[in-house]
Amino acid sequence: MENLAAADALIGCWNDKYYWQFWRPITAIREADTDGNPATEADPTWLPLFDPATPVCNPPPLFTPPFPDHPSGHACATSCVRAHAQELLRHRQDWLQRLQQQIRTTRSFDRFSDALKEVIDARVWAGIHFRTADTQGAVLGKKVAHYLKKHYFQPVR
Repeated sequence: MENLAAADALIGCWNDKYYWQFWRPITAIREADTDGNPATEADPTWLPLFDPATPVCNPPPLFTPPFPDHPSGHACATSCVRAHAQELLRHRQDWLQRLQQQIRTTRSFDRFSDALKEVIDARVWAGIHFRTADTQGAVLGKKVAHYLKKHYFQPVR
Protein backbone atom coordinates (compact mmCIF):
# COMPACT_ATOMS: atom_id res chain seq x y z
CA MET A 1 0.00 0.00 0.00
CA GLU A 2 2.87 2.35 0.77
CA ASN A 3 4.45 1.71 -2.63
CA LEU A 4 1.15 2.36 -4.41
CA ALA A 5 0.68 5.58 -2.45
CA ALA A 6 4.20 6.77 -3.31
CA ALA A 7 3.78 5.80 -6.98
CA ASP A 8 0.50 7.72 -7.25
CA ALA A 9 2.09 10.77 -5.60
CA LEU A 10 5.05 10.62 -7.99
CA ILE A 11 2.78 10.41 -11.05
CA GLY A 12 1.13 13.65 -9.95
CA CYS A 13 4.49 15.16 -9.13
CA TRP A 14 6.11 14.41 -12.48
CA ASN A 15 3.04 15.65 -14.30
CA ASP A 16 3.47 18.99 -12.49
CA LYS A 17 7.25 19.10 -12.99
CA TYR A 18 6.88 19.08 -16.76
CA TYR A 19 3.88 21.39 -16.69
CA TRP A 20 5.70 24.11 -14.74
CA GLN A 21 9.27 23.52 -16.08
CA PHE A 22 10.73 25.48 -13.13
CA TRP A 23 14.49 25.94 -12.95
CA ARG A 24 16.53 24.57 -10.07
CA PRO A 25 18.43 26.78 -7.60
CA ILE A 26 21.81 26.17 -9.26
CA THR A 27 20.52 27.48 -12.59
CA ALA A 28 18.47 30.29 -11.05
CA ILE A 29 21.41 31.58 -8.99
CA ARG A 30 24.04 31.23 -11.71
CA GLU A 31 21.81 32.75 -14.41
CA ALA A 32 19.81 35.23 -12.31
CA ASP A 33 20.69 38.04 -14.71
CA THR A 34 18.58 36.33 -17.40
CA ASP A 35 15.32 36.24 -15.41
CA GLY A 36 14.02 39.55 -16.78
CA ASN A 37 14.34 41.29 -13.40
CA PRO A 38 17.11 43.94 -13.43
CA ALA A 39 17.30 43.81 -9.61
CA THR A 40 18.67 40.25 -9.53
CA GLU A 41 22.37 39.52 -9.92
CA ALA A 42 23.89 36.29 -11.09
CA ASP A 43 26.53 34.37 -9.15
CA PRO A 44 28.07 32.14 -11.83
CA THR A 45 30.41 30.43 -9.35
CA TRP A 46 27.72 29.36 -6.83
CA LEU A 47 27.76 25.65 -5.96
CA PRO A 48 25.17 23.68 -4.01
CA LEU A 49 26.13 21.12 -1.37
CA PHE A 50 25.09 18.47 -3.91
CA ASP A 51 28.00 19.10 -6.22
CA PRO A 52 30.28 16.50 -7.85
CA ALA A 53 33.24 18.14 -6.08
CA THR A 54 31.67 17.38 -2.67
CA PRO A 55 33.34 14.33 -1.09
CA VAL A 56 30.97 11.48 -0.27
CA CYS A 57 31.44 8.23 1.62
CA ASN A 58 29.84 6.02 -1.01
CA PRO A 59 29.52 6.54 -4.77
CA PRO A 60 27.74 7.78 -6.80
CA PRO A 61 28.89 11.38 -6.55
CA LEU A 62 26.39 14.02 -5.55
CA PHE A 63 24.79 16.13 -8.27
CA THR A 64 21.81 18.35 -9.03
CA PRO A 65 19.26 16.28 -10.98
CA PRO A 66 18.77 17.28 -14.64
CA PHE A 67 14.98 17.71 -14.56
CA PRO A 68 12.63 20.48 -13.39
CA ASP A 69 12.59 21.63 -9.75
CA HIS A 70 8.92 22.03 -8.98
CA PRO A 71 7.44 20.15 -7.21
CA SER A 72 9.90 18.04 -5.24
CA GLY A 73 9.47 14.35 -5.99
CA HIS A 74 11.07 13.36 -2.70
CA ALA A 75 8.65 15.57 -0.76
CA CYS A 76 5.65 14.30 -2.77
CA ALA A 77 6.43 10.66 -2.02
CA THR A 78 7.51 11.21 1.59
CA SER A 79 4.43 13.28 2.39
CA CYS A 80 2.09 10.74 0.83
CA VAL A 81 3.71 7.81 2.62
CA ARG A 82 3.75 9.80 5.89
CA ALA A 83 0.06 10.65 5.70
CA HIS A 84 -0.87 7.13 4.61
CA ALA A 85 1.24 5.40 7.27
CA GLN A 86 -0.01 7.77 9.93
CA GLU A 87 -3.59 6.89 9.08
CA LEU A 88 -2.88 3.14 8.94
CA LEU A 89 -1.01 3.13 12.21
CA ARG A 90 -3.29 5.52 14.08
CA HIS A 91 -5.00 2.68 15.93
CA ARG A 92 -2.33 0.02 15.56
CA GLN A 93 0.46 0.67 18.06
CA ASP A 94 1.64 -2.95 17.64
CA TRP A 95 2.28 -2.34 13.90
CA LEU A 96 4.28 0.76 14.68
CA GLN A 97 6.44 -1.09 17.20
CA ARG A 98 7.13 -3.93 14.72
CA LEU A 99 7.93 -1.41 11.99
CA GLN A 100 10.40 0.38 14.26
CA GLN A 101 12.09 -2.93 15.12
CA GLN A 102 12.52 -3.78 11.42
CA ILE A 103 13.98 -0.45 10.37
CA ARG A 104 17.74 -0.26 10.78
CA THR A 105 18.70 3.38 10.60
CA THR A 106 20.84 5.95 12.34
CA ARG A 107 17.96 8.44 12.21
CA SER A 108 14.89 8.30 14.37
CA PHE A 109 11.88 10.56 14.71
CA ASP A 110 9.17 10.95 17.30
CA ARG A 111 6.59 11.85 14.65
CA PHE A 112 6.18 11.15 10.95
CA SER A 113 5.99 14.89 10.35
CA ASP A 114 9.51 15.31 11.79
CA ALA A 115 10.88 12.99 9.08
CA LEU A 116 9.06 14.99 6.39
CA LYS A 117 10.45 18.27 7.77
CA GLU A 118 13.97 16.85 7.59
CA VAL A 119 13.45 15.72 3.98
CA ILE A 120 12.28 19.23 3.05
CA ASP A 121 15.15 20.95 4.83
CA ALA A 122 17.76 18.59 3.38
CA ARG A 123 16.59 19.18 -0.20
CA VAL A 124 16.75 22.96 0.29
CA TRP A 125 20.13 22.97 2.05
CA ALA A 126 21.60 20.75 -0.67
CA GLY A 127 20.50 23.22 -3.34
CA ILE A 128 18.33 20.63 -5.07
CA HIS A 129 15.05 22.51 -4.60
CA PHE A 130 13.61 25.83 -3.64
CA ARG A 131 11.60 25.48 -0.42
CA THR A 132 8.39 26.15 -2.36
CA ALA A 133 8.98 23.03 -4.48
CA ASP A 134 9.32 20.96 -1.31
CA THR A 135 6.39 22.40 0.61
CA GLN A 136 4.08 22.21 -2.40
CA GLY A 137 5.32 18.68 -3.12
CA ALA A 138 4.37 17.77 0.45
CA VAL A 139 0.89 19.22 -0.11
CA LEU A 140 0.48 17.20 -3.31
CA GLY A 141 1.56 14.00 -1.54
CA LYS A 142 -0.85 14.60 1.33
CA LYS A 143 -3.73 15.15 -1.10
CA VAL A 144 -2.93 11.85 -2.85
CA ALA A 145 -2.92 10.04 0.50
CA HIS A 146 -6.31 11.51 1.39
CA TYR A 147 -7.67 10.47 -2.00
CA LEU A 148 -6.39 6.93 -1.48
CA LYS A 149 -7.97 6.81 1.97
CA LYS A 150 -11.33 7.89 0.59
CA HIS A 151 -11.38 5.78 -2.60
CA TYR A 152 -9.12 2.76 -1.99
CA PHE A 153 -8.03 0.38 0.73
CA GLN A 154 -11.55 0.09 2.09
CA PRO A 155 -12.73 -2.92 4.11
CA VAL A 156 -13.96 -5.82 1.99
CA ARG A 157 -17.58 -6.71 2.63
